[in-house]
Amino acid sequence: MLNEMHIIHQLKTHFPQSIGDDAAVIPAFGNESYLISKDLLVEDVHFRRTYFSAANLAYKALHVNLSDIAAMGGKAQFVLCGIAIPLHQAEYAEDFLTAVVAACKDAGVILIGGDTTRSGDKLFISISVIGTAVTDTIRYRSTAKVGDAICVVGALGHAHLGLIACEQSLPNLLEYKNAFLCPKAKMDEGLWLAQKSAVHSMMDISDGLYIDLKKLCLASTLAAHIELNNLQPSMDFKHRCAQLQLDALNVMLSGGEDYGLLCTVDNAHYAQLAEDFKQKFDYPLHRIGNIEAGTGVYFTENAVPKHLILTPFSHFGESS
Repeated sequence: MLNEMHIIHQLKTHFPQSIGDDAAVIPAFGNESYLISKDLLVEDVHFRRTYFSAANLAYKALHVNLSDIAAMGGKAQFVLCGIAIPLHQAEYAEDFLTAVVAACKDAGVILIGGDTTRSGDKLFISISVIGTAVTDTIRYRSTAKVGDAICVVGALGHAHLGLIACEQSLPNLLEYKNAFLCPKAKMDEGLWLAQKSAVHSMMDISDGLYIDLKKLCLASTLAAHIELNNLQPSMDFKHRCAQLQLDALNVMLSGGEDYGLLCTVDNAHYAQLAEDFKQKFDYPLHRIGNIEAGTGVYFTENAVPKHLILTPFSHFGESS
């Protein structure tokens, strides 16, 4: 069976210095580097036109790439857009391209080109973003340190609830639907965090906290300890999960497409950094656990080891 991690590993064996983070890093000039990211969105795999307006799809297609640049502490500059269009979707595609232009202008990035072609019966979208960063402030997945506080920027699991609401045509749940349909990349937050020496590693949360934290631990050859009491879902989130017969903690750990940020912070400087972050962005830098020696991700609840059976997202339907 196809497996995303296996595919990446196979390619990385040939280009070990270039593959493995949210974006590729290419030396530019002086102490500057380019950051380059690409994502592919496939109709009926990543989106359905039944509930994605052309404007929502354009916004999301751009921001999932902006999130990769933000996760490494860069500033997005340029965008390339590729699109394969079925003939019967010409009007939707035109609306999508008009919305891409608007989304780029809103995000302060420049659309510099791309490619178009015809497809059979599904819409395919490929967005690439080129950003820049001060080389010394680029943040990687592989640089977490023992003792670091594990921190999350943004809500967990909201996009997954939104996905379920859209798939089941549920009324209301607008906050969660918007989190899924129109995720906003944490561009300012990523740039700010990367400039703080206390932030040792960073990546975005796209495949779900559990899977992405596993990736960070693997890259850093360390382990993560998550105290479940620190996740603190809101009352409304817990209520909505209960209505849908979902376990709130499972959704927070496994639900994908939130496009928040996951970072590890020097424990000695966490309190001050969290205070400064709250003052700057008016919401918390939320601590959920610690980086430790070892491998993998494990959980405690009230300091007691807790075994969880999670059902994380997979690109090809493989078990994780």
